[in-house]
Amino acid sequence: MLQTVLPVEPLTPVESLESLIREAKEGLSFDRTISRRFVHRASVTEVFLTDAAVAGTDRFLVGAQLPRNHALYRPEETGQCDFMLLVETVRQAGIFLSHRYHDVPIGHHFIFKALSLRISDPAALRVGCGPLAVVLDVKVVTPAGARNPRRFDARFDMVIEVGGRECARASAGVVVIDGIRYGRLRQRGRVAGTLPPTGRETPLYGAGAGASDDRGVLRPVPAAEARPRPDGTWEWRLHVDPAHPGYFEHPSDHVPGMLLLEAFRQAARRAAGGTALTSLDADFAGFGELADDVTVEAARTGDGRVRLSASQGARILATAVARGA
Repeated sequence: MLQTVLPVEPLTPVESLESLIREAKEGLSFDRTISRRFVHRASVTEVFLTDAAVAGTDRFLVGAQLPRNHALYRPEETGQCDFMLLVETVRQAGIFLSHRYHDVPIGHHFIFKALSLRISDPAALRVGCGPLAVVLDVKVVTPAGARNPRRFDARFDMVIEVGGRECARASAGVVVIDGIRYGRLRQRGRVAGTLPPTGRETPLYGAGAGASDDRGVLRPVPAAEARPRPDGTWEWRLHVDPAHPGYFEHPSDHVPGMLLLEAFRQAARRAAGGTALTSLDADFAGFGELADDVTVEAARTGDGRVRLSASQGARILATAVARGA
């Protein structure tokens, strides 16, 4: 008896592309990390990216393995992975793709303009019996027109997946410039009295840090202690330790952006009653000088969010809006 064979409908171009992308995601390796120089890390243990693949015009897939525990990034009380561990993975992905696929030379300086992360499925990020294998589906958006070989301007829009399940979305905006332009920018941006400290004795890490948890970066101002001001705004001083092995994993001539973001995370949690963050949208406005005090402020809004700012005197360094679980 002959069997009737039904005609097979051909795949549309979109279906074919998505099928290839699924195969590419499944083919990403998590066996070893990429070279530390591609993510501007001094220690190989601080590298979380493992592999990458081209998925179309300015679309890339990046694999990452997130540790169950880390000196800085520890599971939230809810059981999900540390919010800032995802932020650091996003930061590394933007730097890596710039070097690997957009010809940005090693040694150029990355200036982050904005960074946002929003978790949509915390359960997918729950820490289990092993490290999390994460896939970042990244679209790189660059301004139209000719590219300047001494300047790279881009935005990295990312969909973050675990086990094929979307759990978060992120975006990072950067400007990358060469050393000469960076030096001019830093010199022009410094104001009187904010030159990097010279001759000041820097203690070995851990000596006089003043906190049992080395992730604690906020210090209460005398007038605030553990309560907000009459207008509802909380205020702290940022503790900047140039010898810290995490926030200053490699030398920096300014307050690192990740340190400001960690300060925002801690300030938002304290202002909101200790809940883990589900979203953070931050904009960077200027460099924080190592020699000057940084003030961090947080104020709750009527819709459950927390508005944050970091400043040195009258200069705003960064602002953000956060939301807790």
